[in-house]
Amino acid sequence: MPKTFSIAGIEIPNRYVLAPLAGFTDYSLRQLSSDMGAGLVYTEMESCESLIHNSSATWEDLRNTYKDDHSKTGTKLALQIFGGKQESILQSIPLFESGAKYDFLDFNAGCPVPKVMRQKAGAYWLNRLDELFPLLEKMVSISRKPVIIKIRIGFDEIMDVRHVCRKLEACGVRAIAVHGRTRREGFAGDVHYDVIREIQESVTIPVIANGSIDERNFQDAFEKSKADAVMIGQRAIGYPKVFKDMLDIEEGRTPERNTVESQIALLKRHLDYIFSCKEEKPASDIMRGISVRYLKGFDNTKALRLSLVQSRSKEEYIEKLDSFLNRQETTI
Repeated sequence: MPKTFSIAGIEIPNRYVLAPLAGFTDYSLRQLSSDMGAGLVYTEMESCESLIHNSSATWEDLRNTYKDDHSKTGTKLALQIFGGKQESILQSIPLFESGAKYDFLDFNAGCPVPKVMRQKAGAYWLNRLDELFPLLEKMVSISRKPVIIKIRIGFDEIMDVRHVCRKLEACGVRAIAVHGRTRREGFAGDVHYDVIREIQESVTIPVIANGSIDERNFQDAFEKSKADAVMIGQRAIGYPKVFKDMLDIEEGRTPERNTVESQIALLKRHLDYIFSCKEEKPASDIMRGISVRYLKGFDNTKALRLSLVQSRSKEEYIEKLDSFLNRQETTI
């Protein structure tokens, strides 16, 4: 049996977490990651400001959380929200609760993307700690679900993480996911697992390590950070089997070999899920970028990848994939 961990008394079935990824972790990738064994999955970042201004896209995202079916795996769901205005954030929480189904409310204080930073949201909150702590106390008092947070280890430089994270715990936050880079470092360079370990040693709540983690290095990440769980982001796009691989490795099994056929089978499942929750055009547009990642690294798939990015319907995707598989069988 895999090791587990708990947040606010809620047991997570294993220590492998799907990161929140804007434009990617919709219902389809969440469900597929759950199918592959992820213990906790996150929604995309949802804007507090958009919700209180009645954004139809945000409401649709929230409704789609009711589609998540984790009855077989026990996977838990965190709804991630972001915003830069305290009033809007607090006003949005009851709306999120009325429109979505989730286990944890996650506040993003780590996203370094410019359009988020311009709202003084995401990682910008690391410059607003005197405002962040009282905001979190209010969020905890309002939210019916346990409040958790995702942060980075600093804005331009590494901050006093021990002090900051003790304060976060004192505010009532029930878990901290930590991207082990500063805002300035973005998504490149070494991950500071030693700093995540400092956080782990400073608090009693769970710490989730994040930053360039996959099935090839997750054991090293655990060893260096001593985190309670690891969070996987980019690797899961086009390779949701990463979660099954890590579970296999943890339990002493050799992961199943990846083939173009097995990857196409997963891609087809992804297509089934995304076309079940989105209209044809947006689903097709999203899958153009994702579909090719399922085929990365395989010989003789260049023509197929070029063809997939021109697909405009589920039927087109399936037809092209089946045609490729049929040609493979013919040449064997």
